Amino acid sequence: MPKLYKNTFFYTLLMGLVAWACINPIKDFVQVDATSFTTIEADISDDAALSKVRLTSSSNRLTSQFSLPISKATVYVTDQNGVKTTFTEGTPTGTYYPSAGFKGVVGSSYKLNVQLLTGKSYESAVETMKAVPEIENLITRFETLEQYSKVDIRRAGFSVYLDFKDFQNEGDFYLWNWKHFEKIRLCATCTDGGRYDFKKLDCVQPRFPNDAILNYMCDGNCWDISTNNDLNVFSDVLTNGQRVVGRQVARIPFDNWTPYYFRLEQRSITRSAYAFYQSLISQIQSSGSLFDVPAETRFSLNIKSTTNPAEKVIGIFNVFSVKKKIFIIDRSKDIPVGELPIIPTVLGETYTCPPGSVGCQEKVPCMESNTRTKITPEGWVF
Repeated sequence: MPKLYKNTFFYTLLMGLVAWACINPIKDFVQVDATSFTTIEADISDDAALSKVRLTSSSNRLTSQFSLPISKATVYVTDQNGVKTTFTEGTPTGTYYPSAGFKGVVGSSYKLNVQLLTGKSYESAVETMKAVPEIENLITRFETLEQYSKVDIRRAGFSVYLDFKDFQNEGDFYLWNWKHFEKIRLCATCTDGGRYDFKKLDCVQPRFPNDAILNYMCDGNCWDISTNNDLNVFSDVLTNGQRVVGRQVARIPFDNWTPYYFRLEQRSITRSAYAFYQSLISQIQSSGSLFDVPAETRFSLNIKSTTNPAEKVIGIFNVFSVKKKIFIIDRSKDIPVGELPIIPTVLGETYTCPPGSVGCQEKVPCMESNTRTKITPEGWVF
């Protein structure tokens, strides 16, 4: 089966390619010179929730994931008819979103323009959104990786494979992305004797730390979100017009018997985006870590500076169509005898208000973030 390439970079790279930033001085990277590159991560999709542009500054070689957002820029996209859509800065800082209701259209072409307060300006090549086929089928198979011991969570898991029918037109490129939502009971854990501060909405440490661990229940529905950390792309150069069978798109953990909520995205990407991702995959294979990859590997293939033609830009203008499908994976079927899930242990005790206390709070809010939400996931059936 095709191999998935491990890449911790992927989450921020696909929800927008990762924004690396230079904050000078920083101790944990080698800065060959004083250059700071502009990073532009731009997604235009026919799914309204996925279109955004993120702007940051980055150094030329990093072993750190700190980022310095670029704020107050002018950002807009123009289609083949000259229709201009302005992207407005939102949260987090340095991330720009289109007006409500905007979404790309298959067959339409788009061009990105960015102007910074410094006077620097950038533009992309024109990219056309290609259609993406439906996800036809998905199967899972329990598999063990014998190089890991039985107490290693990486050893046992469920490999996920899909089938789809490639279009007849040559030059189709694909990328897969997925999300898992898991309902949780505990929304905060304070270690070292800390307590939850309901005004600061965070744990505060005591004057004299100790080994105590306190867990706090959620004050309502809350889900943790996990995503793939694999970069998985595919070209139809050898399979044009054929049905692709058994393409591996994920490996999910055997960390419980419970059903696993799995939302899969199949994206059609442009030739430029495919080449960009392939260059990252090749470098990671040879270096072993994205942190060892020099910035020139991440130079954009379709964004350039219009104020300084010699300036190098990091990132990609990514125009894609997407199909999504939700699967509930049964993790109790076809498990070999003797194989047991490695269920995470909850350490510490759950906080409860002392008897007779007045105005005491013991449940904390579910804080919205990239890894947590109080919004019920689409298709949630549990």
